[in-house]
Amino acid sequence: MVATRVLFWNTNGKGVMYVCALIASVIFIVGLSKKIWSWQQGRPIKYENLGLRFKTSFLDIIKHNDQIFKGTFRRFMHLSVFYGFIVLLIGTSMIALQVDFKIPLFFGIKYLIIKLLMDLAGLFILIGIVMAAYKRYIAKRDHMDYSLDDAILLILVFSILFTGFILEGLRIYVTGDIWARWTPIGLLVSAITRKSGVSVQAARSFHAVLWYSHMLLAFGLIAYIPYYKLLHMFASSLNIFLKSSSPIGSLTPVDIILKEEKNIGVGKLEDFSKKQLIELDACVSCLRCQKGCPAYMIGAPLSPRGLIQSLKKHSNSKNSFFRSRRKSFNHLIIDQIISKETLWSCTTCGLCEVKCPIGIEHIKRIVDMRRSLITEEAGYPPEVQEVFKNISEVGNPWGLTNSEYLVKESQVPLLSDKKQTDILYWVGCFSSYESRSKKISQVMFKLFERAGVNYAVLGSEEKCCGDSVRHLGNEKLFQQLALENIKTLNQYEFKTLVTHCPHCYNVFKNEYTQFGGHYRVMHHSEYILELIKLGKIEPKPDNNLKVTFHDPCYLGRYNNLYKAPREVLASIPEMELVEMRNNQSRGFCCGAGGGRIWMEDIKEEKINTLLVNKALKSNSDILASACPLCIATLTEAVSSSKADIKSLDIAEIIYDAL
Repeated sequence: MVATRVLFWNTNGKGVMYVCALIASVIFIVGLSKKIWSWQQGRPIKYENLGLRFKTSFLDIIKHNDQIFKGTFRRFMHLSVFYGFIVLLIGTSMIALQVDFKIPLFFGIKYLIIKLLMDLAGLFILIGIVMAAYKRYIAKRDHMDYSLDDAILLILVFSILFTGFILEGLRIYVTGDIWARWTPIGLLVSAITRKSGVSVQAARSFHAVLWYSHMLLAFGLIAYIPYYKLLHMFASSLNIFLKSSSPIGSLTPVDIILKEEKNIGVGKLEDFSKKQLIELDACVSCLRCQKGCPAYMIGAPLSPRGLIQSLKKHSNSKNSFFRSRRKSFNHLIIDQIISKETLWSCTTCGLCEVKCPIGIEHIKRIVDMRRSLITEEAGYPPEVQEVFKNISEVGNPWGLTNSEYLVKESQVPLLSDKKQTDILYWVGCFSSYESRSKKISQVMFKLFERAGVNYAVLGSEEKCCGDSVRHLGNEKLFQQLALENIKTLNQYEFKTLVTHCPHCYNVFKNEYTQFGGHYRVMHHSEYILELIKLGKIEPKPDNNLKVTFHDPCYLGRYNNLYKAPREVLASIPEMELVEMRNNQSRGFCCGAGGGRIWMEDIKEEKINTLLVNKALKSNSDILASACPLCIATLTEAVSSSKADIKSLDIAEIIYDAL
């Protein structure tokens, strides 16, 4: 006897099923079309390497690697549901091919294997749904604001699988299926039915009624997908496919602004790019971006997850089923949906982007919205407007004159005198004028002299690189600075541009290239390490001190430079390097990035204080970093807390060890 079973057993509802399938398909297509239309309202996007993108995104989705789903519990939960539905989809498709196209697939060993796999797949989905319910409503590890949509989805999926197993068990009980051992869950339900004393006729009647309920639930789920959270299956996959190949923190490119000032920011939904609109539906509110966000942790009005969800809610309200498409997106979002205070809270540290499993670019979105404020007279805080004024007039954020410039205090070679040099040392406006950071530059001068380096500085010709200006949203002023600095640099000959400021480093390496500034750029941690390896400086033992290193956001996450500063510290004999918890790509921000260094504190609790408290847990003698902004904020926090720890730049530590 060939193994098989009668399809559509005990029901005459095949015609009804096709009608329901058509209705569900129409509702699904209409909903998905509305979503696709809403995504298409955004600015055009460019993407290349389609083959590589397909391969990478396919593998990311199929593997569900630990970057996407962290933790054994979460990973097993999602894998169970994901692969369970794939197996059920394949099995159901094979049934459809046999019923509608007379392709004999549900016979013999193929039938038995398919039924076993579908039975196990359904079981794993049920387990995954129960795990999700436990995590959300019993353990409550993440948060307690799950929506009604979350509960409906879990109940709906569970009901479909549960009724499916009951139908299978009733069929086995009534027909006495000899192949039932290949469907172990159905066989178990059949045994329970028999033990309960239900008559065969009652089981047959209940099966006939339940079949329609099961069918309606299944098609209801299909119709439900485009309108609620399940849409993320498509949106997340598409967002992973469109994921930028640029480094973390890359901003939306802007063509060179000439004389006229045009709107380059985001003030309305349609000002976002198509990918940024897809991101709103791709976000599943997993909260990873929020955990560790420095602004959120001090109680500032910013949650990366909250920002995305607020925009998503706004998009859905503007793109409701009955709303006219023509008016859907014509609505301002700044101070209507997202407050200015929320935008100014961001330090652009990039931790949210590292943690996001589906490639949502929060920094780009926030800076785009900041850019839209440049046309408003009161768009920026007064202290930020003062910074813009100072930089525009004298080239530095403080508005200080050249007489107060570091180079006036130090006898260092000027490139204007030498005309050419091996190393052009970019001091940076912070380390040229700020008292604590000046010490780092002075140490770098001494290291250059000690190692016999042929170097020079620009002196008064050096202007602010524009990093803070750009991340604060003043693209026009940034481009003005970039073009002026590039013009100055291009009139001299030098082999390598060295800077100890990661913000300057990031600008020269990743952003000036758009405007024709192509240079060999090294961070001082890389260059100091090179000097050590060449034997030009030789650190001596340093009294068994313990040091912990704070990764500057713009050095680590933005440029993946983690090894060089640690190797510099490791080159000092008898010095012990102790890592903080959640270091490197998960390292905590000092609070100075994104222009926050120029703004007044918005909360009594400060980000730099939280970082120092983390460092104190390492029981180290020195809190090291490799950024003048970090050193300035950490020195302030150490001084305020009166903690028994020193805040030093790696250059200072190396020089003390010579």
